[in-house]
Amino acid sequence: MIETKAPETIALEALAFVAGDETEIGRFLRFSGLSPDRLRAEAGSPDTLRAVLEYVLGHEATARSFAEAHGYRPEQLTRAAYQLGALA
Repeated sequence: MIETKAPETIALEALAFVAGDETEIGRFLRFSGLSPDRLRAEAGSPDTLRAVLEYVLGHEATARSFAEAHGYRPEQLTRAAYQLGALA
């Protein structure tokens, strides 16, 4: 049986993945309009979690790297994004 993680957990893992790469975090901060301090303060907020999944899924190479690093299938990422309201 495949483990199903909460969409918030997947989004937090995505945020950690993005934050762990200097180039990715710079692009995410520009994409989201967040400052580093605000990102730290609001990392677990629904808006930030939606934004990070939008960002990851909006960049194919990032989505692929994140999915491979965490053992996710693309549809798991898409489902989490829908559940958080990141995709319409």
